Amino acid sequence: MEGKKISVAQAKLKMTLWNAEVESTSSNDFYLWLQDMDLPEEVVMRLHQLISTTIKVGKKIISIGKVVLMRIIEFVKAHPFLIASVGASGVVASAIYSLIVSIPFLGSFLEPLARALGIGIVLTGAVIGHTLDKKFTGIGQNIVEIASEFFKLLSDVLNAVSNEVAFT
Repeated sequence: MEGKKISVAQAKLKMTLWNAEVESTSSNDFYLWLQDMDLPEEVVMRLHQLISTTIKVGKKIISIGKVVLMRIIEFVKAHPFLIASVGASGVVASAIYSLIVSIPFLGSFLEPLARALGIGIVLTGAVIGHTLDKKFTGIGQNIVEIASEFFKLLSDVLNAVSNEVAFT
């Protein structure tokens, strides 16, 4: 992956294209689609609040909540093994952390070790899932790709337009 910075004009164009893509779906349709996914009602309500969030970029109003959620959904669809592996390893890491920290008298001293172990378990799960998604090995490269692929473009766009953005 290149370390090339995105220009403000490119960021505005990308954000405009993303906004046009998500605006084809109304907030109500999106809400119904979230309910059809059989998510808990509180999650649906929180996600509906997210899709209602807008920002002002120059003279345009961008539905940033819809854009972010659609980017996340596309990432999940593109990397199903990664998401499943991170979820499963996160549950295991949380359980191990809770068990270690709950040891009487020693738990507070072992907490840094438990935290490091939990992070290691989640990273391992992410690498395994990403490897399954990409069907190749190279652990160092996988970690870099996992971190940068999802956040790079969105980060560049938001940074490029940050001087002109007002959250509402």
